[in-house]
Amino acid sequence: MLRLIPLLLVLAVSTGCASVAVSPEASVQQDSASQLAADGKHRDSARAWAAVANASRGAARDRAWLYAAEQYRLAGDEGAANQAWTASNRRRLEGADLLLHDLLNAGFQASAGRSAEALALLGQPRESVPAAQRQRWHGLRADALEAQGRPFDAAADLAWQLETLDRGARAAAVRRIDGLLAKLSNATLASASAAVPAGHPVYLYAGRALTQRGLPLPRPYDRSASSPGLDQLPPAERDGYRPPLRLAALLPLSGPMAAAGHSVRDGLLAGYYGENRRRPQLRFHDTAGPDGVSGALAKAREEGAQMIVGPLTRDEVNTLFGLPELDLPVVALNRGTVPPPPGSAAYALSPEDEGAAAADRLVDRGLRSVLVVTQADDSAQRALGAFRERLKSLGGQVLTEVTVSESNPDYVPALQAALGGARPDALFLSLKAAQARLLSSQMDAAGLIGVPRVATSLILSGANLRMDTELDGIEYPELPWLLGLRGGMPDPDTIGQTLPSAQGGGARLFAFGMDAWLLSGYLDQLASDPGAQLRGATGELQMDSFGGVQRRPAWAVFSGGRSRPALDGALLPDAGTP
Repeated sequence: MLRLIPLLLVLAVSTGCASVAVSPEASVQQDSASQLAADGKHRDSARAWAAVANASRGAARDRAWLYAAEQYRLAGDEGAANQAWTASNRRRLEGADLLLHDLLNAGFQASAGRSAEALALLGQPRESVPAAQRQRWHGLRADALEAQGRPFDAAADLAWQLETLDRGARAAAVRRIDGLLAKLSNATLASASAAVPAGHPVYLYAGRALTQRGLPLPRPYDRSASSPGLDQLPPAERDGYRPPLRLAALLPLSGPMAAAGHSVRDGLLAGYYGENRRRPQLRFHDTAGPDGVSGALAKAREEGAQMIVGPLTRDEVNTLFGLPELDLPVVALNRGTVPPPPGSAAYALSPEDEGAAAADRLVDRGLRSVLVVTQADDSAQRALGAFRERLKSLGGQVLTEVTVSESNPDYVPALQAALGGARPDALFLSLKAAQARLLSSQMDAAGLIGVPRVATSLILSGANLRMDTELDGIEYPELPWLLGLRGGMPDPDTIGQTLPSAQGGGARLFAFGMDAWLLSGYLDQLASDPGAQLRGATGELQMDSFGGVQRRPAWAVFSGGRSRPALDGALLPDAGTP
């Protein structure tokens, strides 16, 4: 059982009531008893309170016996605690003392195996329990509920405790919650989770248990709920900028992912040093070390980190979000199967985001009937899946899909057979540059001349951005920073000349790192305000109800063999800036 704060006894004594009769000697003994309690000398304090009781009359006597009982409990002497509690008359108590009397009684009942009686004593609404006593009240209820075979309800009471516990106690409570939820069948866990009221803290842990079992969440997380740690950050600036005092970045700085990690690191540092306002202490930790992401997190916590940026790989993100002791807000730099808790975010440059963005761009321009041309590539298929889903949700349709391969360069028969004489509003190309070139050269023969084409950035794989005239007219999502559309950031060409980590493919990860810094400063605003948006190097950023950072990219078009910013107007076969 959790301890009641000794100061509560001091406050209760000082407030008193009209029926108190205390001798001068007893008054001195009260001070001594309260000080002994504050010093943790509970048995000595109990004896001092017993002496006060013997020297007092009326309500003062009952209160003193009550405090003696509490101190005996804290000293581990339940027998003496029960005897002192019995000497206290409940009818002459009021307020916090009355609840303390019931809390002690509930503990005695629970110890005797009478959980129903304990719950009856703890049946008042949570809001009616003084804040100083709620932690103990919830703990006793959880014990009684668990004894009754109601693990989900017990976990729910424990979840209310978490906001008042220190880090060590909180980690232990989270482990207990996870253990209670693990006792439930899939069906029971799902139905109980669906019935949880909005804003109840147990939904976070129930949701995590569901996702770990591969089960869907009944509803999104409440993003307005504060993540542990966000309330510890310094006050926000007028625009919502609220970085922590100490920020830890967990990245692969050695091993096979080191090049990617260095690009993200350098982009984060560029954003960090580009900020003129207050900046946190920033430390980097290598997730490729022998202890992995768990070891990197442990080092960050030892150094007093208030927020985490990273890790970078899907497996690491799953590991981090699955840790029961995670009590810091996180800007994860990938999306795994475990959703981030409220107050944290998952941010990625994913093919799925680009597929959804392509569907948005077509429908926004009235182009709803789409022919898809794709290839057997993981990124291509992931983008296509998101494109299908988003297009359908927007009222569009995929007329048909054609999968091309490098072994057969003649696409015309497959395209004509798939269309059967129909003409689509647009083409969606989930292709690399080589396949897109072949398609472009065969558009006329396939009867597709003049049909607008939208691709993903996969089209840049193998493309020559200065001479690829065969790709002219194809639009694709691009990072605003690489198109010169994001002012206030270092020029990508200049950076690329001086910093190897920002060259070639590293440029995208460099921009990704700049936005990781941006998200760390505005995480609280994004978590609490569903409408909040950030203009970043990779696009316009917004957090959805599941903690995923959604990215609205800029759009580029091949024109004259070069990649240029696309026009904002309707898609045209030759759209772009000449």
